[in-house]
Amino acid sequence: MFPSLKECFRRNHAATLIVAMLALAWAGIGMAADTRTETVILNDQAPYFQPKRLKVARGTTVTWENRGPGLIHTVVVATTEGMRSSGPIPPGTKWSHTFAEDAVVKASCEIHPYMYGIVIVGDPPAELIATTESQMPSTASPGIVIDIVEFPIPVPNSVPGILFPDAQDNIWVTLGGGGWGNIAHPPLSKFARLTADGDLSIYDTQTPGSGPSGVRVGKDGRVYLTLLMAGRIARFDPTTKTIEEFRIPTDTSWPTGLELATDGAVWFNETKGNKVGRLSVDGIITEYAVPTVDGRPTGIALDSRGDVWIAERDGSKIAQLRKDGSFIEYPLPTPRAKPAGILVDRQDRVWFAQREANKIGVIENGALREYPLPNPKSGPFYLVEDQSGLIWFSETFGNRIGVLNPADGRIVEFALPTPDSWPGGLAFDSQGALWFTEQLGNKVAMIANPTEAARKAFAAQTSANANSNAHPAPPQHQGVGAHSGHDRPTH
Repeated sequence: MFPSLKECFRRNHAATLIVAMLALAWAGIGMAADTRTETVILNDQAPYFQPKRLKVARGTTVTWENRGPGLIHTVVVATTEGMRSSGPIPPGTKWSHTFAEDAVVKASCEIHPYMYGIVIVGDPPAELIATTESQMPSTASPGIVIDIVEFPIPVPNSVPGILFPDAQDNIWVTLGGGGWGNIAHPPLSKFARLTADGDLSIYDTQTPGSGPSGVRVGKDGRVYLTLLMAGRIARFDPTTKTIEEFRIPTDTSWPTGLELATDGAVWFNETKGNKVGRLSVDGIITEYAVPTVDGRPTGIALDSRGDVWIAERDGSKIAQLRKDGSFIEYPLPTPRAKPAGILVDRQDRVWFAQREANKIGVIENGALREYPLPNPKSGPFYLVEDQSGLIWFSETFGNRIGVLNPADGRIVEFALPTPDSWPGGLAFDSQGALWFTEQLGNKVAMIANPTEAARKAFAAQTSANANSNAHPAPPQHQGVGAHSGHDRPTH
């Protein structure tokens, strides 16, 4: 990712600017200060700060105005007297702060601190200005450059999210728009089919503004969608172009991920409803309450036994729903890890992406291992397994696609060509090509030979480590303390 304010994603799902104030005592502090106002414009695209450098007198009120168009920001002012936060600043709104003493204020992206804007208050020493204004070196690698083909979506601000191939390798993708997290674009009711040669067909759900967020394709070719804003599951027949919608009993359920079982049932999670749901082939929905209050299930996967695994985003747990309706929960060692995507591989190992902890985790035979990502605050989100057993994942804030080798825990990362694209869902087609969405880039992209690219990258990494006598960091091991419970399903 070309670093930007878009990547500043905090626990409240708002992009964050950290304003670090280096305040000085001044001999003339008792003198009357000018009373003026100045404005700094925040943009989603470069230039991110307008102006990048601003000089004001003591007593000036500086206003940060968010002109978006799509992202919510937060300004935090840190001084020797404490901190003050603006709270969320949606597009079209602003927030102000009055500076009473000489200072150099550096407004920078918390994730990429070398992206910044400067406000100079009064007359601080020149050396302090130079020190504060100097650009900090990047600690994040942009990733390895490989060939990536991108397909722009003609619908503005469609926020392509999750995708999945059908038997003919057509790629089905959700175009749900915004209305969630810190994306202020309006929710949409669209989904699309993309052919290998780039032809795009766009469809609408019955419910306007439904916000499609998850997609799977059944063996019969029918397409299943979770409708986040509508609280429904949709079933679309590509042959007849007809769509059915099934209302979830729980109000404001916010269904996100879904998986198809071998018996034809559709399993899905309810992020706000804090439940796991099952839609039977005859259209009956059964719900199972998650034991942890406000666990907020997000990712969902099925193992070979038919058990359901979910990531409890706000509960910082991985949970297993067994066939008898009981849950087993596995607390994660990192507080507020924010697990998101979850995957059960062909060996029944449960992999999960920890967005805030910046790690990939796995549960295998009751033991939990974590693999920290090479670059800080990358925001791992979604995971898939390739035919060779490598684990691929998207880095939403790092603007990279990563791959982990379970054999030795090594990770390599690939750079994306579109700046600030926010990669989301991933899927492999039958030919081994890796498809992924660019949520803010408004594109679907494809890597034709990802496994071969990963093999070469790992070989180069091995050679570089041998030459430098470096070794990859070992995974972090921890036994899993499981907690079980039993929930009576509700219909």
